[in-house]
Amino acid sequence: MVEILVIMAVGMVIGYLLRQKKAVFAVIDRIVMAVIFLLLFVLGISVGLNETVVGSIHLIGIKALVLTLGAVAGSVLCCGIAYRFFFADTFAKSASDATGGEVTNEG
Repeated sequence: MVEILVIMAVGMVIGYLLRQKKAVFAVIDRIVMAVIFLLLFVLGISVGLNETVVGSIHLIGIKALVLTLGAVAGSVLCCGIAYRFFFADTFAKSASDATGGEVTNEG
């Protein structure tokens, strides 16, 4: 754990010292992207070699779908509640001011 913190701290110091060098950022950006792609490729290989994961991929997919749908539904619900409590009066007032009177919800 200490090694990770030291590596992060050294990287932060080097980044701080090189913040004025724009050309260095372009090179570093390409290197970082290449390393990320390599890590993803190696992770895919290790997952593909794991017989337990490959054997239960359909269950993992179903669980991921349920979690995704639950997260989206929860986000929509929370956005609706936040809109109702924080923004509904503001939008109704600005619409009323724009039309010069009361806003009616006909439809």
